[in-house]
Amino acid sequence: MDGDESLRLLRSIDRRLALLTASQAVDLRQRLVAELLRTDARVAMWDAIDGRRGSPEIARTARASERAAQMFVKEMLDAGLVGTVGGAPGRGVLVEKDDDAIVGWYIRQMRGGAG
Repeated sequence: MDGDESLRLLRSIDRRLALLTASQAVDLRQRLVAELLRTDARVAMWDAIDGRRGSPEIARTARASERAAQMFVKEMLDAGLVGTVGGAPGRGVLVEKDDDAIVGWYIRQMRGGAG
């Protein structure tokens, strides 16, 4: 199997898995919004977390204060739902979502456990 064929196979598997898990992805998003995010600004901050944006960029994206973004990032770090990937002067800590931790949180929510 050559590289192009392997890539096509992986893309096919990825699409099929996305289709199989679409309803769970929607439910996970709804639970995150209801349980953790709760406001439009916090949803926008969550969506802005990508491992490349610091608190100032996250705040601007969400039309929130930089302090609010810093507090939100700390809350998500404390919850274990994001992890640090670096930092830079004037940009704050760079974080990205931890998919394994988010899935673990979702499973605990489904079982009725605390966050």
